[in-house]
Amino acid sequence: MQDANVRVTAVLVPHGPTFPTFAYRFDTEYGSVTFSGDTTYTDNIPTLAHRTDILVHEAINVRGWPGPDALKDHLLTSHVEVQKVGAVASDAQARRLVLSHVGDLVSPVLPVRQWTAWARQGYHGPVTVGRDLQVFTL
Repeated sequence: MQDANVRVTAVLVPHGPTFPTFAYRFDTEYGSVTFSGDTTYTDNIPTLAHRTDILVHEAINVRGWPGPDALKDHLLTSHVEVQKVGAVASDAQARRLVLSHVGDLVSPVLPVRQWTAWARQGYHGPVTVGRDLQVFTL
């Protein structure tokens, strides 16, 4: 979709048994923002997000979670571990990574600094753990 203000590009992404699911990129004269949507790892994200200004990527943490292995496996067919999101942002050459739809399965909830450190693995740009109603300027 494209009009005078924005071009929107969508690609399919894998989200376990749910189909179809999409990632979206919005390009304007001010810059670009790419949303991963709910997805496990896919080459479609770095391709869609190539040189995006902001990559908003969902993330999950299952490390230290004592839940059943079958459920953990199911969750990982639908989501990307926060420890691997930095590599996705790096492959995309994204200028900024924002974590969204954060799924923390460990109790007590891990601090933001831990999520940020994990997301920086393999990525050298700025990382933000997103929060509701947060605003970013392009």
